[in-house]
Amino acid sequence: MRPTTAVRVVVLASLLAALPAASKPHAPKTPPAVMSAPCEPLPGPPPDAPPHARDTIGLNFPSRTLAMGDTTVQVCVLVDSTGIVREARVARGGTPCDSAAVDAVRWWLFAPARRDGRPVAARITLGVAVRPPRDADPLVPDVLGMALAAEASGDRRGALDAWTGTLARAGVHPTIGNEWAIREHILRLAAALTPPLPVPDAERGEAKAAHNRMERDMSRGTNADLAHALDAVLAEAPWYVDAYRWRASARAASGQRAGAVRDVMCYRLATRDSLGRAVADRALAALAAGDTIAALTMLKND
Repeated sequence: MRPTTAVRVVVLASLLAALPAASKPHAPKTPPAVMSAPCEPLPGPPPDAPPHARDTIGLNFPSRTLAMGDTTVQVCVLVDSTGIVREARVARGGTPCDSAAVDAVRWWLFAPARRDGRPVAARITLGVAVRPPRDADPLVPDVLGMALAAEASGDRRGALDAWTGTLARAGVHPTIGNEWAIREHILRLAAALTPPLPVPDAERGEAKAAHNRMERDMSRGTNADLAHALDAVLAEAPWYVDAYRWRASARAASGQRAGAVRDVMCYRLATRDSLGRAVADRALAALAAGDTIAALTMLKND
């Protein structure tokens, strides 16, 4: 067991002790629908065609929501001209999954609205289907509940460790359908820690080795392997900012556009300098325009 993993286990154990024992959830009472501010279109002429989702993300379901029935949350979304969600909020909700629905939509990717044949920004209302997984057992330990509770109490380090534990269940447990919202929590918490959270030497070495190889080899197969190697790095150190940039480059080179875009989004929200944000914005624009070579080149260059 690596040192960082051992520390994480200790922190998670202390958080778990503060939670009640896991049990099958009781059906939560459904509150009345809540209307928010109207989802007004952007000023100016309306687009000829609205944005439409082309790559969606599921929801993370806390244990208390597993017995609720299917429902729909209306979300007001601002999609920019590259197909990235810049704003999202509840337009009509009142369900226990309102926040999870908004968190999911913020990581959806869209074909942007168009006016006179050109991509433009637009604000629309989306209906997000909320369908808790039927007969799913609650997470044990309830790392998602631990993460939410720790973050609400201001325990940043405890929350970061619990979110990292939750990330390990993404794609494994049916209640965890949105790894990207989890990564966002981790990156924001890590950025707020003083001193900064270190990247373990093993992960740093593996990431730099992958970066060095991608600088010499642009082949699709090699970069697919490098992206996979960086998956392992970001599983152990999901706060490693540069690894997102390098994995985005490898994913772009191997045809994994959606993953590349979301990795660039992670890099943009975590990088601490204006130059890094500018690189991310240019890379997102290049990916939206289909200029993969330009995107991967600027992402892998130091």
